[in-house]
Amino acid sequence: MPQVWIDFYFEIISLVSSIFFYIKKRNNLLLYFIPFLFLTVLIEYVGGWYLSQGVRNYWIFNVFTTIEFIFYSFLFYLHFRKQGLKKIVIISMLFFVCAVILNLLFIQGFDKTFNTYTFLLGSFFIVVFCCLFFYESVLPEKIDQQLSKQPFFWICSGLLIYYLGSVIINALFEYLRNNDLGEEGKRIYGTINHTLNVILYSSFCIAFFLCRNNKKISS
Repeated sequence: MPQVWIDFYFEIISLVSSIFFYIKKRNNLLLYFIPFLFLTVLIEYVGGWYLSQGVRNYWIFNVFTTIEFIFYSFLFYLHFRKQGLKKIVIISMLFFVCAVILNLLFIQGFDKTFNTYTFLLGSFFIVVFCCLFFYESVLPEKIDQQLSKQPFFWICSGLLIYYLGSVIINALFEYLRNNDLGEEGKRIYGTINHTLNVILYSSFCIAFFLCRNNKKISS
């Protein structure tokens, strides 16, 4: 039985919430999240099981994080109104996919280690997309509703906090490892990482609750 952390339960709550509110509200945003969150829960469980058996699970998360970045970028592409911003998303993701392939084949490999280079690159792109969302949201023609009442505001806020925090803790992990802080370093890293996950999936739940009936993500 793999070790289960509190953030795993928040992932499950987020999945259940997406299904419940989709049945109730039939919102396209929720429909996109249901298979993604189901995959997230499955990957976390399988990855934890591999770890409990002493088997490397790097390849699982290397593949999943690639899917994760593409999924979030797809949401931003749908949400942006300006064609210029949509083009930025497309170009960024094409560059990201090429970087992933090169990294897997020639640099960090498929299952030797977690692909930190492409994870940091993907995190950078998501942070940029979040900033572009907030920029577009404050334009005069877009100010028709409070940001706090918009589902995508909460999704974007959660992603911004999570990926900014992930960049910091990955840099922190390298420091902890280089200074031989051992178990204490792992505990600090794990606590921060689990907290970021709780924030992310809690923000998703708020967004799902705010979704309007039959309201498309792009509207």
